[in-house]
This record gives sequence, structure tokens and C-alpha cells, in this order.
Amino acid sequence: MAAVLGTNIASVLASKNLQSAQGAMASSVERLSSGLRINRAKDDAAGLGIANALTQQINGANQGVRNLNDGISMVQTAEGAINAATEMAQRILTLSTQGANGSMNQDGRTAIQNELKGLLSSISSIANRTSFAGISLLNVAESATSTDTKTTIYSSAATSDTIALKNSGFFNIGGNFATATNTGNASATSLTLSSAAAASVANGGTIWKMDGAGAYVALGTLHASTAVSSDRLTITLAAGTAWTTGDIIVFDKGVLTKNSTNASKSLAEAVYSTNLASATASTAQTAFETTSKAASDYLTLLTKQRSELGAYQNQMDYAVNNVTELSANLTAARSRVQDTDYASETASLTKGQILQQAATAMLAQANQMPNVILSLLK
Repeated sequence: MAAVLGTNIASVLASKNLQSAQGAMASSVERLSSGLRINRAKDDAAGLGIANALTQQINGANQGVRNLNDGISMVQTAEGAINAATEMAQRILTLSTQGANGSMNQDGRTAIQNELKGLLSSISSIANRTSFAGISLLNVAESATSTDTKTTIYSSAATSDTIALKNSGFFNIGGNFATATNTGNASATSLTLSSAAAASVANGGTIWKMDGAGAYVALGTLHASTAVSSDRLTITLAAGTAWTTGDIIVFDKGVLTKNSTNASKSLAEAVYSTNLASATASTAQTAFETTSKAASDYLTLLTKQRSELGAYQNQMDYAVNNVTELSANLTAARSRVQDTDYASETASLTKGQILQQAATAMLAQANQMPNVILSLLK
């Protein structure tokens, strides 16, 4: 190499190598301190895209697990309510069998009927109060299509990755109903009720009565402006309809008002039948037998509904296991793409430190090389 004064080529090369060593060491320090191999797009543009796509999937899967667990809790809440109603229905069946016994007198049968009415009221209360995070659960009318979706649980961010919870698991196990205590027709439209069961009925809402054989008859609609109180309503009658004292008036259809095929009437109709407290033993026995059949059918419906909820719980349990494993595998894949390999990176850092020290030393030597020109000038 020529001995020149204007340009110190050795110093330039040493300086360049020092800058490269410092840049490599800075990159290693950043990766080791952040724990990430990719800290900005220039580190690995393709890898950054893959890592972001995996992060989207992971976040969706993790939220999906939380969604599924919420769905399980919701279904368990509904099932617990149905279990409580089942115990009450078993009591209704027991009391009906007791009332049909020939050793029971009229006073005893009247007492049994009063307890039966109380049990029905309690079942309806269970249905009304059962909710999850403010969402009513057992509020699907028994006449609704069972295969329609009640609510949807999202298992991930994908709009198609869902579990549909059908109406069949969330029918109203009770019902909003009361008995009429007066007679009404087109000229007398003030309906008096045995209780305040109509308190939640909106103006203009449809009102039905039971025909005594398990069928609903549309009685009319609640008058839009003249509701006097929750137990005395003014209704707009449908053409040709009327009601009489003792009729079951239905405001919200539930399983209690659903027709029993074996009893040919609903459990509500059977329990509120005046024949249960009849002075004629044979009449009362027949009425209690009918109530037993209706209670048995009601229990069958509750069991079927509860089994639907059990199937949903199992489905979501398996989905939780699957989505959790998916999230773990995706997280591992993302780690391989973007996380720092400390074994490899510490080796790179050590190499960078050695190169930096060597380049610094050589730069100092190169900066001294022009001094040889002074020797030539002596």
C-alpha cells in the first residue's frame, strides 16, 4: 500500500468494521433486552407478518375460550333452575297421588290443591328470576320453534366458528298466567284476576285463555290506555270471545301451560281445576289422576330440556379443550418466529464485543500509520 497522507485507507476500513461490529452488537443487545428477535419490520419483514397473523389467531382463540366458559356458566345456571323446578314437579306428582287416595277428605284435598298452586307459582318465579349477567334465560315461549337459535357462542374470531344454543333448551318452564275471578264479554271488558300475574304485560300485548283441553284461545289484547292495575285489566276482545270465572288467563306461554297429551290439558289447568276440591270423592279422584298425568308429562318435558342443556355443556367443554390446545400450539409457533434464541444471541453478542474491541484497537493502529511519512521527511 502506498504511503500517502491525504487518505488513510487503513483507518477508513477499520472505522467501517468498527461501525459494523457496533451495529451488530447493538442489535444483539436490543434482542436480548426485549426478548424478541423481531423488534421492527427491517429485522424480518416476512416473519413479522407471520407473527402478527398468529397473534390474531391466538387472541381470537383466547377470547373464544373465555366466551365458551361464559357459555358453560350460562347453561349451568339454566340447568340449575330446571333442576329446582324438577324437584317441585316431583312434589306435585307426589301430592297428586296422595290427593287421589280414597282416604282423603275434602278438606285434605283442598289443602293439597293450595300447595299445588303454591308450587306452580314458585316454578314461574324460578323462570322469571333465572338470568345470566342480566340476560333472561328461561324466557322462550313454549310455542316457539325449538330449532331456532336462542343465543350464539363464539369460539374464536372467525364468524363461522360458533355454537348455536337452540330454543329447545331455554323454554319458559313456568308461564305468566292467572285465573279470572269475573265473567267478561264484548260489553264487559274489565278482566279481574286472582293475582297480579299480568304486571309484566305490555299495553297492546296478546292475552289468551285456556279452553280446558290444553289449547290456547286468543282472548284479545291489553287495552292501550285503560289498564287499571296489575290484577284488573281492560282488554280489547277478539271477535266472538269471552271468559268466565275460573278460566286460566295466559299472558306468557310457558311449559306449565303447555298441553299434556296424556291429561288432555296443561298442568296449570289441572292444578287450578275446581274438581280437585270437589265434595264428590270420585270427581276429585279423577281430577287428581289427571293432575298426576299432567305432572308426569311436565317432568318429561323438563328432563328433555335439561338433557339439551347437558349436551350443550359437553359440546362447549370439548370446544374449550380444543381451542385451548389450538392457542397453545399457535403460541409456540409464534415464539419460534419472533422470540429471541438466547443461546444463539449471546454467542452473537460475544462475537460482536470481540470484534468491537479488535476494530477499536486496529483503528488506533491505523491512525498512527501516517506517522511513517515524518520519518521519510527527516
